[in-house]
Amino acid sequence: MKSPRRIAIAMLVVASLAGRAQTQAPAPAPAAPTAAPAAMETLQELRDRISAEQKQQLDDAMAAFQAQRYANALGILNQLRDRHPRDPVLAKFASEASLNTGDPAFAITTLTPLLQTDPSDWQAVGLLARACAESGDTACRDAQMARMLDLHRQGLTPVGMNDYPVEHIAVGANTLIVYSSLEPFGRYKVYALGKVNSPDGKLFLTITIESADSDQPGFAKEHPKEAAQGMRLFSLDAYAETGLNQAGQRTQTHYTFQFFNGQPTYDVIRENFVKIAGGKASPLSSRSGLIVP
Repeated sequence: MKSPRRIAIAMLVVASLAGRAQTQAPAPAPAAPTAAPAAMETLQELRDRISAEQKQQLDDAMAAFQAQRYANALGILNQLRDRHPRDPVLAKFASEASLNTGDPAFAITTLTPLLQTDPSDWQAVGLLARACAESGDTACRDAQMARMLDLHRQGLTPVGMNDYPVEHIAVGANTLIVYSSLEPFGRYKVYALGKVNSPDGKLFLTITIESADSDQPGFAKEHPKEAAQGMRLFSLDAYAETGLNQAGQRTQTHYTFQFFNGQPTYDVIRENFVKIAGGKASPLSSRSGLIVP
C-alpha cells in the first residue's frame, strides 16, 4: 500500500495533524462552506508580531519538538504563552507537545477555551479528539470526531486532507498511530489507517479498514437487502514492509484478517489494530513480494 503524501498545517513542526493528500482516485469534493471560516493565525503571523527574543524562543521550541524533546519544547512554549496567553498557534503547539509527553489533560484544558472562541478551528478539533482519546474519554473523542467530519463536510478543512490522527497507542516498545478518514481514499477506499513505528520511528506495518468497490458486487449478491440500504463490505488488512527487491523496488506483504458487514466503529477498529500491531491476530490470507507503486 502506498502511503499518501502529508500536507502541512499552520505549523510545519506540528506534523501529527498534517492530513494526507490523495494518491489514487480522488474523493468527492466537499460541499461549499455554509459560512466563511474565521481566518486562523499562521506561524508566520505569530512571528511577525513578537519580539526578536521571542522569535528565538519559538525557534528553540520548534527545534526541541523536531528533536522529540517534547518536555523542553513545552517549557519554552509555556514561557511564550505567559506573554501571549490568548495566542491560538502557541496553544495548539503546546497542546501537541503535552500530548507527546503523555499529558492529555493539559491539552484538553488548553484547547477547550480555544474552540469556544473559534469552533471552526479544525487543527484544535483534531488535537482535542486525540487528547480525549488518549485520556480514555470516549464520549468526548467521538464528539470531536463527529465535529471534524462536520467541518470537512462544510468545506472548512484543507483541500486534499484525507484523514487525521485520533490516537497514539504504545504497543510493546512500538507506537501505533490510528488515523480516521474524512473521505475514503485510494484504490481500496481506506476508511481508517494505523501506522506502526519502531522505537526509532521507522514504519514497519500499516493496518487498514478498507471497502473496495470490487468487493461490493459479491456482497450485494449475498446481502441484497442490506446492500440496497447502502451497507458495504469492509475488510481488515495489513501491509508489512519487506524491504527492497533485487531491482531496488520497495516491497510489502499484504495480509487480510477479517471482513465486516457494514462499517465498524472506532472502538472495534482500535481493538483490532492493537491486536495486529501486537502480533496477536492471525490472517485469513497473505500475499508476499508485492511491489509498492
